[in-house]
Amino acid sequence: MYCTHCAKKIDETKIEANSSYALAGGKEIAEGTTISYVCPRCGHLIHQDVNEEEVKSLSRAAHAQVQRARNYFASGMGMVSLGAILAAIAILFFVLAHKPSNGYMLTPSSAEFLVSVGIGLIAVILLVVGSVFVVRGVTTKHQNTVLLRDINNGTFAQ
Repeated sequence: MYCTHCAKKIDETKIEANSSYALAGGKEIAEGTTISYVCPRCGHLIHQDVNEEEVKSLSRAAHAQVQRARNYFASGMGMVSLGAILAAIAILFFVLAHKPSNGYMLTPSSAEFLVSVGIGLIAVILLVVGSVFVVRGVTTKHQNTVLLRDINNGTFAQ
């Protein structure tokens, strides 16, 4: 199921505790009663049978999610590229920490070594956070692109 307001994909089995059936106390429910869920992201009600206006709202929300995913991907790629540049600089400083006066042995007390460690830590953080953003952007974009394709083909069913 998808929230028609924010296009979040909802797994009904995971949020069964927040359904209108659970809120009714598990009493007998009539045959025609629709069970609705509360979206964990935006708080709007989600139900099975959506009308034309709700499908349009879902389409608008999916387009917004695709744009948000593109922004995540772009931010992540920027962080990854900056992290790669800083990693190269950290490697250069690490090589400079091998002093010729010390027989080309690593000098851990030198400023070059401390700079390489600091820049290396920043590079690792940027690479990890950037990779998470890239993966999140790609998966969100793929999921919402498939949703939009289903809506355009008329094969979408809630």
